[in-house]
Amino acid sequence: MQDPALSPPPELLPALNVDVLALVADSVICTDSEGRILVFNRAAEQSFGYSADEVIGQQVGMLLPESHRSEHFHQVRGFAAGGGAANRLMGHRREVLGRRKNGHVFPAEAMVSRQTIDGRIILTVVHRDITERKELEALREAASRELHHRMKNLLAVVDSLVSISAASSVSVEEFRVSLTGRLKSLAATQSALRFGEQQSTNLNALILAELSQYQTPDGANVAIEGPAVSVGPRAAQILALAVHELATNSAKYGSLGHAGGRVVVTSAFEGEEDEGLLVIQWLEAGGPLVKPPERQGFGTRLIKKVVARALRADVAMDYRPDGLVCRMKVPRAMLEADRQEPARMLSV
Repeated sequence: MQDPALSPPPELLPALNVDVLALVADSVICTDSEGRILVFNRAAEQSFGYSADEVIGQQVGMLLPESHRSEHFHQVRGFAAGGGAANRLMGHRREVLGRRKNGHVFPAEAMVSRQTIDGRIILTVVHRDITERKELEALREAASRELHHRMKNLLAVVDSLVSISAASSVSVEEFRVSLTGRLKSLAATQSALRFGEQQSTNLNALILAELSQYQTPDGANVAIEGPAVSVGPRAAQILALAVHELATNSAKYGSLGHAGGRVVVTSAFEGEEDEGLLVIQWLEAGGPLVKPPERQGFGTRLIKKVVARALRADVAMDYRPDGLVCRMKVPRAMLEADRQEPARMLSV
């Protein structure tokens, strides 16, 4: 006699009397040795979109893409004809494709077993829709490829900065200072992009990250104006380096190094917003008298050549007596076009 203490509570008895297969979260499909469907549980109805009445007695191939049906039929017959003890699990997990009633094909995982019941071969398939898992795997793979691509670009930029900083320096100390500043600029850009977590960053935020170290306590010497514009990783690196060079030169010779001096950076679209140009202007005022340089330094070459070549931009430097004006006209498409391009060395 069963111990009453081991019996389920009376209120659970109705629930425990339901079809056990209705409690299974995975699709359970049983067929005979010819592939005719004998059992089709509730989870299978929800997954495939058919009711049990629609599929019982039909070939299980109807739940597969048409291109897989012939091969699957021969595999089923071969598996059903195999030897072995009754109730022995004979299947193994492998990825398959399922086909819903609406024609949608989806990835799945299936485990098939063979049993003999009352002299009949019964094949049981436990079938699980893994669409969400596949989507997550694809997302992780895409993120991994993107991170690899960015790392290659980043290392190429670092290598270039080392080379060109050395070429434009006349002493070890000058090389150290210039390289450190450029690497800090690059680090600030990566921080703005959160190193791989974001596909783009806001242009105004990027410019502010470069200029914040030069701001006075009241921030009055720096103004950044323009619409919210997203820039991709490679474009962000190039533009950040350009702003860094402009700010460094301004701190040494221009408005940012002079009491009362001011820098205004503006951006605006010319033409159609989606296909036109983004005009970025750097304007200095209130600084010392400006004279055109006798020779072009690295910063000027980077701005005029690298930005122009890498972003297909039109770059103009105007050394007005009351302050430098630098205008960069960048095709809107180039701001986000960098993610599929191979890593390149910077050269000036």
